[in-house]
Amino acid sequence: MSELDESVYVRHMLDAIARLRRHVQGVDQPEFESSEIIQDAVIRQLEILGEAAGRVSRETCILFDEIPWQRVTGLRHRLIHDYLGVDVQLVWQVVTVELPKIVGPIETMLEELAGSSD
Repeated sequence: MSELDESVYVRHMLDAIARLRRHVQGVDQPEFESSEIIQDAVIRQLEILGEAAGRVSRETCILFDEIPWQRVTGLRHRLIHDYLGVDVQLVWQVVTVELPKIVGPIETMLEELAGSSD
């Protein structure tokens, strides 16, 4: 897969994160835990994030190893395949604590991939 193609998936990752941020903006944990609509929207975007991350090549993942690729794709698998066992408190933790940590590295990765395709 070319780097140009991979940048599409990286953009999808950033788009999913932007949507996640909008979905929880102004929402506290108790409201999140009581709202099926917000949970469904958040879980869907986490699935998209994980799917897009899973399409990034192993070589690129190695180059950008500050992103926890296995955790991102693993969460997607758990949300899809173990949907009855979703821990909404864990989902809240991921969205509010873990995702903000990887936005910068993903943005840097997109810049580098886009710059190398010029």
